[in-house]
Amino acid sequence: MNQALLNLHDVGHAYGLKSVLDGIDLSLEAGQVLALVGPSGCGKTTLLHLCAGLLNCQSGRLDNHFVRPAVMFQQPRLLPWKTTRDNIALGLKAAGIPRRERLANAERIGAAVGLDRLALAQFPHLLSGGMQSRAALARALVLEPDLLLMDEPFSALDIGLKAQLHRLLLDEQAARSLAVLMITHDLMEAVRLADTVLVMAAEPGRIVHRFDLNIPARQRDDALVHQTTAELLQNATVRASFGLSAAGAGDCPHRPSMLSPGMASFGAPANQAAPAQRKGFGC
Repeated sequence: MNQALLNLHDVGHAYGLKSVLDGIDLSLEAGQVLALVGPSGCGKTTLLHLCAGLLNCQSGRLDNHFVRPAVMFQQPRLLPWKTTRDNIALGLKAAGIPRRERLANAERIGAAVGLDRLALAQFPHLLSGGMQSRAALARALVLEPDLLLMDEPFSALDIGLKAQLHRLLLDEQAARSLAVLMITHDLMEAVRLADTVLVMAAEPGRIVHRFDLNIPARQRDDALVHQTTAELLQNATVRASFGLSAAGAGDCPHRPSMLSPGMASFGAPANQAAPAQRKGFGC
C-alpha cells in the first residue's frame, strides 16, 4: 500500500462563531482519487482550501507531505490580458522556467487537453466555456503536480465536455500516479472518477458516510456508474445529507454493485449499517 501523504485528523474550522467543519478525518495516498460529495454549504471548499494551504488549520492536525500541489478552481480564473498559452505557462513562469521551455511545455499539455495552436494563441474571452476549462486543467497539469486539488471544476460544462475532461483527467492520473482530491455536489461524477467517496453533511460540515469502489475508474462504463449512483442514493445517511426524503423499502434493486465487499448495501435498514458506518464517521 502507498504511504498516505495527506492526512487530516479531527480537523475543524470556523468563521467567527459559526463552525463550518467539525471532526474531519481523511487520508489520501499517491495515485488515489478521493472525492468529497455533499450539499451546498457543507464546507467542501473550505476543506479544500485547508488542504491547499490557503487557510490555516484552526483545530486538529493536517499533514501534507506532497511536494508539488496544484489547484483547479470552480471558475477557470484565466488572466484576460494573457493568451491561453501564456495562461497555461503562468505557474512555470513563477517557478523561473525559461520562456522558450515553459511555452513549449504549455503547448504540449495544451494539445493533450484538446487545445490547438489557434486556441492557444487566443485571449480567454474568445474561448468557449469548455475551452477555458481545458486551459485551466492544462495550467494545473503542466506543473506536473503530485497532488491535484479540484473544486467542482466541471460543474458548468455540458455532459459531452464533462465526459471528455473526465477521460483526460483519468489518463493523466493513471500515467503519473497523480493523487487527486476533488470536491463536487454531483454524486454521479464522484462515482465515475473516485476510488473512495466521502459524503458530507452540513451544519457543521462533517463526513457521514464512506464507500470504496473496487473497479478502476477507467473500466467503469455508463451502466455501472448509473446503477451504483442509484444504489448509493438509497442509503438513508446519504439521502439525509442532501435533504432527500427517506427511500421506500422496495426502492433498492439489490443487485451486485462495484462497491468493495463488506461496504454498504444501499437499501439496507438503518440497523444494518455498513462497517464504515458502525465504526463512526470519517476515514
